[in-house]
Amino acid sequence: MPESGNLAYGLYRAFWIGLDWLYPPRCGGCGQRGGRWCANCQRSSRAILPPVCTQCGQPQSRPGLCPRCQQTPYAFTALRSWAVFAGPVRRALHRLKYRRDVALGEALARPLIDMLRTLRWPVDLVVPVPLGLARLAQRGYNQSALLAKPLALACGLAYQPQALRRARETRSQVGLSAASRRENVSGAFQADRQSVSGKVILVMDDVATSGATLDACASALLQAEARRVYCLTLARAIQQLSTSQGDASSLMDG
Repeated sequence: MPESGNLAYGLYRAFWIGLDWLYPPRCGGCGQRGGRWCANCQRSSRAILPPVCTQCGQPQSRPGLCPRCQQTPYAFTALRSWAVFAGPVRRALHRLKYRRDVALGEALARPLIDMLRTLRWPVDLVVPVPLGLARLAQRGYNQSALLAKPLALACGLAYQPQALRRARETRSQVGLSAASRRENVSGAFQADRQSVSGKVILVMDDVATSGATLDACASALLQAEARRVYCLTLARAIQQLSTSQGDASSLMDG
């Protein structure tokens, strides 16, 4: 993959840095003035390190497939997430998703850029998980696209958000059981065959919880003859942590 110094990514970053000069930002994780994502929040984020399940990326005590993936594999080849959905990462994603702090997208994409280079997945095309029309109209932007676009630019990959769309509106995944999440998003996505046929696709989202949304996206892409599907998210809701985070469920849509 090309280095992040390529012209397109350099111009993209320059745009946001210029806005920082005009409108001095506060850190999305702690509120400290001076940057969109500070070094302290970066250091205090709990990175998800091996060993993890080789398919779903769930942390576990040993390498290999987790019991869930052994019994019922996902449609995607692999899912990885940068950090545990807690602390400054949770607060920053809340700002990105619900408080219109769209400049955070470029800042939070940086650890994902490094991660994708380390993974060395043979990706052809980057696609964000699409929002439904009603939610997109209400919010005005897709937070997953704000992470996906700078990553694609930095890594020299094609970016095509229109390659995947919602075929029907779905209810929020918040509060649903794992089985209900799968049922809620089953058949909810449709891929553009002309865009994805024969290609290795990277699907990006902000948070992974059960993996149901990403699995439904992968199924739609494979039905449109994509060769393989990988998934990448900034954060992952780890079960033992998600039950103890006061308002953590407000972002657990996946």
